[in-house]
Amino acid sequence: MENASRAFLDAVRKSMRQVRAAIGAATINPNLLTAAERIQYEGYLRREEDNTAILDLARDGITTKEILRRTGHSRGLVRKILRGQRSDVFRVRENSLEI
Repeated sequence: MENASRAFLDAVRKSMRQVRAAIGAATINPNLLTAAERIQYEGYLRREEDNTAILDLARDGITTKEILRRTGHSRGLVRKILRGQRSDVFRVRENSLEI
């Protein structure tokens, strides 16, 4: 059961980017974010750009070693991205004052 649940969770994590795109969950209005959420959102956007750049290089047939040189990221991070294990989700926190 543990192996099956781990395999299921890995499969779900790897497909979350497509799921979010299909349901439109990635649509965020930056004007409605608080200052702290805006900073988090900017970091999220930078990580998504890095992920996209690394995946594009890999699709072009560039070796992992060359991707490391071009991007300056660690080998572990590049491997996580290529394996689909680094999918970020930006969640806006609900206001604690709302009932």
